[in-house]
Amino acid sequence: MRQRIVGVVFLLFSGTPLSADEHVACTQPDAYEGYRVEVLLSIAKSCKVAAVADLFYNRAYHIRQVEKYHQFEKLLNKQGGSENIAYIDAYRIHIGLAEALLSRSLTPDAIGAIRRLNNIYERSGEIAEMRFRGYDLLANRLQQRLRDKSHI
Repeated sequence: MRQRIVGVVFLLFSGTPLSADEHVACTQPDAYEGYRVEVLLSIAKSCKVAAVADLFYNRAYHIRQVEKYHQFEKLLNKQGGSENIAYIDAYRIHIGLAEALLSRSLTPDAIGAIRRLNNIYERSGEIAEMRFRGYDLLANRLQQRLRDKSHI
């Protein structure tokens, strides 16, 4: 509940930077829910900590990719193709779980957690893009390699 309240407050004051050049969301990287892509990109441009800026860029990219995949599947379905959104859902769920698991440790000072989340965004996006383009075997190999490296 607290995060939703913080998110609403940030939405109300999303145009008001905390200091002269940094957006207030840069100090609360876990409270981004509800921001549009354009707002996420403007927040990223204003963040002084590079890892936090990258996180907001990755979030905006993720939203755009999911929209692109849905649009493509919708057009494909109109042409008589079957609707195959499993790769989209897997991508969204993986990012959602990563955000949920790391949300409590996301502060501008927790650079390790932010870098880890950025890495998850980048790798998941890469795998989703491979699947989108039909390179399932390559995506499976990359996914397996990442699992083998992971300590989870």
